[in-house]
Amino acid sequence: MEKLRTASFGLDEERVAWEGLAASCSEPVRRLGAFVLVGFTFFVAATAAVILLYNLFGPRLIENQGVAVPSEAFYATMLSGLALAVGGYLVWVFKSRRSYAAFSAILRRGDLDPRRPTAGGLRAYSDEQLLALRSRFERTSEGERKDLLARTFGFHKDDSFSLGPLSVLPGTFEMGALRLEWETQLILRSAEPMPEITWWTEGRQSLLPRKPDETLRLVYALLYTGASVRELKRRYGYRTERWHATVPEGKLFDAVRDLENSHRIQLALGRRHPN
Repeated sequence: MEKLRTASFGLDEERVAWEGLAASCSEPVRRLGAFVLVGFTFFVAATAAVILLYNLFGPRLIENQGVAVPSEAFYATMLSGLALAVGGYLVWVFKSRRSYAAFSAILRRGDLDPRRPTAGGLRAYSDEQLLALRSRFERTSEGERKDLLARTFGFHKDDSFSLGPLSVLPGTFEMGALRLEWETQLILRSAEPMPEITWWTEGRQSLLPRKPDETLRLVYALLYTGASVRELKRRYGYRTERWHATVPEGKLFDAVRDLENSHRIQLALGRRHPN
């Protein structure tokens, strides 16, 4: 944290700050579901324990018969489970919001807008993340979400990106040109208000820059290669061994490349996370 308390950031420091901000956000509805599950599990376990205790130590009105458990005991365990779920969720929200506010302040000290990560360009984003986001844009139907991606990143349907097969790969000259194309689009639309990536939006959409370690690069690569392979199968058939007859000759090499890359990335991720 102290390393980031500077007036201006280098690229590495900027990515660390954005990573901290992104890590402060998680999908609120999914988190709520997780805490509800914890509360329900506690309720079931506590109810079973209460029934067992009453049957072991409670007074028996009829010999060799079970003990009637007071309804108040069930209400108590139910309320305890509910309190655990709601209390745990509220504690998580408080800590998450506090962390988000702290990293927002750090980014502001570096003259960055924590709610508009692309206001100064796309440099904090890795090629892999941008391609994964652009693939999402390609598959998103017209509406608010697609407009959010377009205005935030400069994506548009007539840029030089395409799926099935992929027209660009990370680290290539074509990727650099595509970045420039998107940043130019952002400049051309700079007079329009840019949408804010709030704590809630980031939790649901995952749009902030992530620090590109090797595993994360593979995850993003799997997203866009997988999207490309699905598009290839939709267009040219799900029997990939017949692609030599169905894929146009100029696209066959790239189609096979995407298929093999998708398999290779899945294997690499499987070795890193065997469970």
